[in-house]
Amino acid sequence: MKYRLAGYIVHNFLSSKSKFILFFIGLSIFLALLVGWISARCIYHQVLEVATFHVKKDLNMFEVLLNLKYPGEWQVLNGRLYKGKVLINNNFEVVDFFEKATGNTATVFLNDTRVTTTIRNELGARIIGTKVSPPVAQRVLQQGKEYYGIADILGEKYITAYKPIKDFSGKIIGMLYIGIPLKRFSSIKHKFYQNILVPYVGIIILFIFNGLLMFFWARAVSLSITDPLTKVYNRRYILYKIKQEILKKQTQKDYEFSAILIDVDDFKKINDTYGHAEGDKVLKELTEIIKQRVRNQDILSRWGGEEFILVCPETPLEKAKILADHLRKLIEKYNFGEKKLKITASFGVTSWKDEDTLDSFLNRLDKALYQGKIKGKNCVVIF
Repeated sequence: MKYRLAGYIVHNFLSSKSKFILFFIGLSIFLALLVGWISARCIYHQVLEVATFHVKKDLNMFEVLLNLKYPGEWQVLNGRLYKGKVLINNNFEVVDFFEKATGNTATVFLNDTRVTTTIRNELGARIIGTKVSPPVAQRVLQQGKEYYGIADILGEKYITAYKPIKDFSGKIIGMLYIGIPLKRFSSIKHKFYQNILVPYVGIIILFIFNGLLMFFWARAVSLSITDPLTKVYNRRYILYKIKQEILKKQTQKDYEFSAILIDVDDFKKINDTYGHAEGDKVLKELTEIIKQRVRNQDILSRWGGEEFILVCPETPLEKAKILADHLRKLIEKYNFGEKKLKITASFGVTSWKDEDTLDSFLNRLDKALYQGKIKGKNCVVIF
């Protein structure tokens, strides 16, 4: 089972020089970051919704407090802002009380200019006489609408609210403002990270780790069943596959499978004459020729030295013989290695018989090849 699983993973994913692994890791990381970013944005907007709700409520409370403290209409007299008969310019009593009670900043504007405020600069002086930003002035003073948004006040983020001040005739003459520090709502964000985002990231990391573990396990198994020189399967794996074919034959009476034993003729002469490096190139090219001419379900393995076994599932003896002869002719015509060498190969072919054992099957295959060598090599013998 492990060979089947590892073989499937290696064949479909690892054979392309691990490009799939890199793609898988990259995609997983990208998806994790994307979901994290989307989640962070969602919670950020949730925090803003909660903060906006609170700032609306507190802005209304600030307006009620002003009305209770200073009854009467808003009006401008001699360039100054009044509430009823009380001058608001440089009047810090209500704004300071509001700040102390709620922890929020508060400001009253005459048109677009601050005339009283709790906000102080770096030196501790109130920022009286400064003006509101143009977008706020546009919405509140010209359009007569409330404004809610994020503002940076002396290096700290605030959720802010503005609403127009109108005189007895309905004319807009100023604005009310309050601001709540966003850090006051950080507990919501932290709770989200603890309950949702952190476990999710943990799951993604675990998923990536398990994926890597599976792929590297498959690679390790693949290396254990692969011939390092030719990159085809080794003796261990082909024996496993033959046993699998035997099990199929035992459960399916009409099932047939065959095997072809291939041996390069006079291979020792190639090594002795041209060196082992040239001999290795011949073996590599030989396996490529065979792999390109056989079916996907056929399994090629290096049996040892210059010998190879090709297991052919669902193949009777005669069809295996035809395939072997086709491969023999291809090898005979091919120019191998840098030296453009001409080589031949002998083929022994057999199919499984009901009375066979694994040893008898392999012995018959070996005898067929031996008969081919006796007959003069470069031939196909069935046994």
